[in-house]
Amino acid sequence: MKDVWGLAAFAVAALAMGASAQAQEDRAQLCVNQCLFNHGPATSPAYQACIERMCSDTPEASPRRDATAPRWRNESVSGAHAAVIDAGGRSLNYMCQPGGPALIGISGLGGAADDTRISVDGRPFAQPFVARNGILYTTADAGSPLVGALMSGNGVEVAAGGRSSTFPLTGSRAAIETAAQACGIRP
Repeated sequence: MKDVWGLAAFAVAALAMGASAQAQEDRAQLCVNQCLFNHGPATSPAYQACIERMCSDTPEASPRRDATAPRWRNESVSGAHAAVIDAGGRSLNYMCQPGGPALIGISGLGGAADDTRISVDGRPFAQPFVARNGILYTTADAGSPLVGALMSGNGVEVAAGGRSSTFPLTGSRAAIETAAQACGIRP
């Protein structure tokens, strides 16, 4: 059980890093939006000057031309490894630690653990969840039907507390395999 909570601490740290990056991206987008509102259209010299003057120290100094879909990525912190996707202020993580268990963590959804539901491509999975520090966790045992579905499906929906979130699974196989292999797990 100690390993599970150590992994949970890793998840909180990883989520905090993601939240910080999201806040930076939000500030950058706000700056770009203000320039567009006050000096648009995006092709005008006044808009370009505003971007250079006001937004140059932000990570994203040019407007998004189109919305990009959330992407799976890998993270490693203090010997633990994760496959992570963020969407709409919420995240889904496959996380593991060498010699320890693998978990699925969902943040930003809230709700009680006992009313949490997860489904992949509309297929429900009966998984017990626990809530800790605002994050919902369930086991991600090697070879489990849920992990297999997360690696081969198109989309996953998680619902808790009357709210739900959907995450795309494009790229999940490579990200989950990378994290699992770093932990010595064959998913």
